[in-house]
Order: sequence, then C-alpha cells, then structure tokens
Amino acid sequence: MASNTFRPLLERLLYDLVKWTSESLMPSWRTKKRPNEKRTDLFEWDRSLGDLLARILPFVTLDVARDTLIKPFLEEDEEALSVLARFADRTVCRHVFDAITIPENTIPLLNDCVSRVLQDGTFKPKRWHAGDVRGHAMPELIDALLFVNATKAPGAARYANGDWSQIETVLPIIDRMVQNIGWSSYVMDKFLDLCERAGRAYPISEFGLQANAALAAIHNAEEGWSGTILPARMAGVVQRQADWNFPLKLADAQELLKVLDALIDLGDRRSAALEQTEAFRGIQGQPATAC
Repeated sequence: MASNTFRPLLERLLYDLVKWTSESLMPSWRTKKRPNEKRTDLFEWDRSLGDLLARILPFVTLDVARDTLIKPFLEEDEEALSVLARFADRTVCRHVFDAITIPENTIPLLNDCVSRVLQDGTFKPKRWHAGDVRGHAMPELIDALLFVNATKAPGAARYANGDWSQIETVLPIIDRMVQNIGWSSYVMDKFLDLCERAGRAYPISEFGLQANAALAAIHNAEEGWSGTILPARMAGVVQRQADWNFPLKLADAQELLKVLDALIDLGDRRSAALEQTEAFRGIQGQPATAC
C-alpha cells in the first residue's frame, strides 16, 4: 500500500475481496435467510479478511475505508458481524494499543462499529433474552470497543501497557457503549474490567454519569443483573473512585451517591455501608426534577 507501483493493484484486489465476501455471506438475490443457509465454511476467511482490512486502514482515506471496505459488513447480519468483529479487534490492537500515533480514521471507524452494536437486535429492550450477548462475534466486538480485548502488554504504546493517561482519546466510544447498552450484564462486566484496569486514570465524573445511565435502564434486561456479582463489583469501583478523589466535588459525590442508592435497591449491602463513610457523610442526593 505504500508503493505507487503495487498500491493500485492491491486496492482493486481488496475491493473485489470485500465484494465477493459480502455477496457470499449476504447474497443480494436472497429475500429471506433460512437457518440452514449459514456459511460455516467461511469462518476462517471472514477473520482473515477482517485482519487484512485492519492492516491497510492507515493507508486509505476515511471515506474509502468507511464506504467501500467496512460498510458492507455493518449490516445487521450475524455472518457479516464476524468480519467486523475481527476488524475492530485487530484495529484496536494495532492502531490504538500499539501505534505511536493513532491514525486519524481509526476513531471514526470504531464509532461506526459502535453504531452497529447499538442497533443489534440483542439490545432491543424487553425482547426475549434482551442484553444476553451470545456467540463469538458480538462478544469479540464489544471487548474491542471497550478496549479490554488484550491482556497486559508492556511493549504497547498505551492502555495495554497499563498506562491509561490518554483515555480521553477513546472516552467518546466508551461513553456511547455504556450510556446506551451498559444495562446488559455482559457489557457492564467488560466496562467494570475497563474501570479496574484504568484505575485512577478513569475520570470520576464520567464514571458516575455512565454508571447511573446503565442502572437507570437495567429494566431493559429480561432478568436485570440477578445472579451476578456486578452490583458488588460496581460498589468496589465507587469506593476506589471516592478514595482516589477525596475530598469529592459535590457533583461527583452526588453522582456516586446516586449509584450507591441504585445498588442498594439491587440488594448490595456493601453500598449501604459505603454511604456512611466520610466521603459521603453530609452529602445530599440531587433533588428530583419536577414534572
């Protein structure tokens, strides 16, 4: 792609591969998919193509990457999702974790992936098993978009090496995920992984707003967070945030207090004890908004 001689040839090949793959997975002539028509023979190919698209991302413009290479796999189709998930995973590893400078088209393309996740039927409120993330592709995609898809790598440029000081770069992506589908137990589990890895680098104000948005929509999930340790884990994050940022600003204290109130309603005893600690003593919750 860096060669004037070979770039035009490789570009044409890439366009043909994308077109062939999308047509193989989602034939334009098919009006309705039957369960037995799933292309299981293309699993390894889908992942290889997603990897290849991530590799060439820095060499193409945003418009080319978005409209020609990635758009065909943004359709709400489980098989197309396998290409997109691998693309997002490899993009985050190569161009966010490892790159000295994040390519300009990386964040916008990851935001396109977020849009695809948010429109997925998995997260339609009140539907059967709403928020229950299954399969291989969707978990892989969510892990990548919450930047917890790699274990600690000391040689990385950011995040995976334990340094989250540049977290503001990816916060808009995280915020969209948690604000909209943080009520899903799988998404919340990965978000709490992120908070625990980022530690004191995670902004307390962002955490409070995101946690409260997720808790306010927990009724969207068929069974909420029952049977999970998510309330206890979230209470632990609240406690650490309060300790790291003590004394708390009033707005931050009120947001965290609201989180604790919601966790108490879910039956978390630790949250009740936290409300009595020095960080929250004398802090009153935000007044209810008049209708």
